[in-house]
Amino acid sequence: MRFHSRSLFITIILLLMLALAACSSASTPEAAPAEVVAVQPAAPTPAPAAEATKAPAVEALAAPADPAPEAASAAITFAIDPAQSEARFVIDEVLLGSPKTVVGVNSTVSGEVTVSPGEPGGVAIGPITIDANNFVTDSDKRNGAIQRFILQSSSYPAITFTPTAIEGVPGSVAVGDTLSLQVTGDLTIREITRAETFAIEVQVVSESELRINGETQIRRENYELTIPSVPSVANVTNEVQLQFDFVAVGK
Repeated sequence: MRFHSRSLFITIILLLMLALAACSSASTPEAAPAEVVAVQPAAPTPAPAAEATKAPAVEALAAPADPAPEAASAAITFAIDPAQSEARFVIDEVLLGSPKTVVGVNSTVSGEVTVSPGEPGGVAIGPITIDANNFVTDSDKRNGAIQRFILQSSSYPAITFTPTAIEGVPGSVAVGDTLSLQVTGDLTIREITRAETFAIEVQVVSESELRINGETQIRRENYELTIPSVPSVANVTNEVQLQFDFVAVGK
């Protein structure tokens, strides 16, 4: 009797285990074979359309051009007109016991002045030449003595002044201006050259005319200008004033 009960118990246990195994198999479905699926690449998500940038108009991009600088006026060259010009020397002496101022005038002069309107330092003075044969005073005898003995013009026919520096030139030059200049240069008389400075005024009358005057003082002895010994002439000063008044016209 006990054997039967034990057998029954074992049988129940076995049945329960079988039932559990069946339930476990039923609840776990058989895995289906994996199906190979071709994966299509995802289409790129279009970026949000950027707002079109409107190109600025050409007119807006182009900076306003600076106005072209005015072309400087062309240089104007003026030539001294002998018909309207003269160079002078002025010297003091004692003639026949009385003081006398002697003036020698010469119109045979030549030279050029160049003016560049609107340019700094726009004035240039070329060499000025005077014919030493043509000084005229109030005495023919004196004129002859100047030519033969003092200037020896047959051997040294020209007196020249060649400017080397000009001071006082303004930043620009215009018609109507009067320029006060100090002009230093090489003065040559009888082949003796020395530096001299003239005080000069240049009046710009028009684009075709200049009026120029100037003066300086030199010493006779510096140029070996010896006065002939004449009984009627005495005490000729060593200082000589050189002066000129020129009219220069546009070429």
